[in-house]
Amino acid sequence: MDIRKILIIFVVGILFSVLVFAVIGAVYPQPKYEEACASFRAGPVKSGYEPTPSTTCPKLEASAQENKACQDKHGQIFFTNYDSNNCATAYECSTCQYEFEQKMEQYYLYVFYISAVLALIAIFVGLYLPAKQNSLNEWIGTGFLLGGAFALFFGTATSYTHLGRFVKPIVLILELGLVIFMAYKLIDNFRKDKKK
Repeated sequence: MDIRKILIIFVVGILFSVLVFAVIGAVYPQPKYEEACASFRAGPVKSGYEPTPSTTCPKLEASAQENKACQDKHGQIFFTNYDSNNCATAYECSTCQYEFEQKMEQYYLYVFYISAVLALIAIFVGLYLPAKQNSLNEWIGTGFLLGGAFALFFGTATSYTHLGRFVKPIVLILELGLVIFMAYKLIDNFRKDKKK
């Protein structure tokens, strides 16, 4: 086999798969924890049972009802204000962690959707690019097939844990069917070329 053909196939395949994730990053960037929880101040949490060298902080804690109400909203109690001795003077129920997790869940689903659509386009181009008109089309088409397969694999692997439990087997069955279809199509094309 021509080494140039192998190089072109792999370069096109790798560049296309990198392009897919560059498009995802441009269209739908990954959420950042600092932005989702910008109001949350990470710092030492002190209460009455944690004495400091110079002072003892007054005890400050949420009631059982406040804790329950916060947990029902998928939140956690955090101290928000501190005095000059760095003792907590106020607290609130923060749901930023839950909101961030929800945004990440949505982000991974979009990664799957976008990578799957672009991968299917690449696979379609690779399978139906007219190789008869130009022999280079066969190399480019195979590169797009490889790039589409990479994008589909990495998109699925990245988002797999965030897919629903009934969605996972359906996605894997469809992808397996697509790979089998690609294999038969490529073998059929190879046989036709060999006969010629």
